[in-house]
Amino acid sequence: MTDSNRLKLILKERLKKNIGIKGEFYLPCLPSMLDDYLKLLSDFLNILGQNIDSAQTENLRTLIANALAEGFKNSPHANLIVSYFPANSQTGLAGGITLNTKIQVESMAQKYHSWPDIRPEPLFGSHPDAKVIAIAAELGEPGKAPILDVGAGPGRNSLPLARLGHSVDAIELTPIFAEKLSSAATAENLPINVIQGDVLDPLLRMKTYRYKLAIATEVLSHFRYPEQIRLFLGKMSDAVLSGGFILFSAFLAVDGYEPDEMAKQMSELCWSYLITREELQAAIEGLPLEIISDESVIEYEQKHLPDSAWPPTPWFVSWASGRDLFSVQQTPPLELRWILVKRL
Repeated sequence: MTDSNRLKLILKERLKKNIGIKGEFYLPCLPSMLDDYLKLLSDFLNILGQNIDSAQTENLRTLIANALAEGFKNSPHANLIVSYFPANSQTGLAGGITLNTKIQVESMAQKYHSWPDIRPEPLFGSHPDAKVIAIAAELGEPGKAPILDVGAGPGRNSLPLARLGHSVDAIELTPIFAEKLSSAATAENLPINVIQGDVLDPLLRMKTYRYKLAIATEVLSHFRYPEQIRLFLGKMSDAVLSGGFILFSAFLAVDGYEPDEMAKQMSELCWSYLITREELQAAIEGLPLEIISDESVIEYEQKHLPDSAWPPTPWFVSWASGRDLFSVQQTPPLELRWILVKRL
């Protein structure tokens, strides 16, 4: 054989035996992205000269689909790690590619645990929420108006409320934040009772018919299902006195926009859990609660916070406007809203 072109092809095939490759894909466990991930992996294999047939493609689809579903069930922050390497190290690419999968699960508490090390203080802003302080001012004598702070964090709202004279029960999921808040309250001898736990945990019991105000700022953005909103509101209605208030922030879809599964799943990944007003109404139906106001968090806080306190953090406006989820110059189809509810 002396055909130089054919000989070059033979040499290139022989060269594959000496080419090794290995690496990993980190794919967020979003079941709605199955087809996109399958195409990504198939295209990658094609680049490496691995043309998989229909049966192999279907096997890969089943493998990826099961892994995505399992990971997403555990956490919206789970990753599917797909590792690739030669099936036989002695034959390099010529012997084919092996794919292995494993799921890496990281909870919300675990993600928050690293914040003090990677983000500048104050983590959530230097000033309490203006809306929280405004509603608290309507409760009457602070000493007779106990407040429940759900998702209190390191105490951005709990500490100022306690300094005003309110007794505060603070529920916080992340241990490091609960410890910070407890230490700060002890140092100032403030009337704050810190409870480390998950408000959605059925075993976490709260005092009934005690509080004049319950607040949950930047908490519902971490929820995952409409049933969790119903559970949260039910527990709050049991905790708040008749005539008292529940104030929370939530990402609401604009009227006329119906988010699909991809948008819903991505909203969980981006800490912007997206609900419609219809879902909010369904969650509140039958409870002794009445929505009395619904307003933009950005507009209210920018208007009422001191100039030096706006924005609360460098990331706040992008996140609260919905642009962490939909990175567009136009107005995204969701926004963080203050929802004020009265306990009947």
